[in-house]
Amino acid sequence: MPEERVSPKSSIAQVLMGVIVIALGLSIIFVPSLLENFWLLFIWVPGLIMEYNAIRAEKGLFVAGGVLLTVALALTLGVAFDGFYESGGWALFILAPAVGLLQLYLAGGRKPRALLTPIFVLTLVAVISLIPSVLSKWAIITVGALLIGFGVLILLKKK
Repeated sequence: MPEERVSPKSSIAQVLMGVIVIALGLSIIFVPSLLENFWLLFIWVPGLIMEYNAIRAEKGLFVAGGVLLTVALALTLGVAFDGFYESGGWALFILAPAVGLLQLYLAGGRKPRALLTPIFVLTLVAVISLIPSVLSKWAIITVGALLIGFGVLILLKKK
């Protein structure tokens, strides 16, 4: 019977995968509450894999990877901190596509300026959405008054 040869790369990957599966099994046995939030791994892992592959070859995967990782971060923070979404954390979901597009823009050899428009708009919407949760009541009124004044100036500006 011929002897099978295993390359060092595959044996290292095999050992690593085995250790990860054993650690996961031990974690589930000794920390049963781990299963309550286990679903988050189904968002984190594909996002990390896409980012890894985007760095290696396929730059287009930065968009999907960036979106998944930002959504995974928002969901993880929502699980970790009660009231995270109510206090403005939901704006991270708006920011997710902007993060992916920004990664694509920064990683791409040619820099298509058309990507900057959705990046800017989505980031602006997310930041404006966060303002009420970060500022006091008077600061919000001040920001609102400034925006109204700016809008009036735009309307009255002569061409």
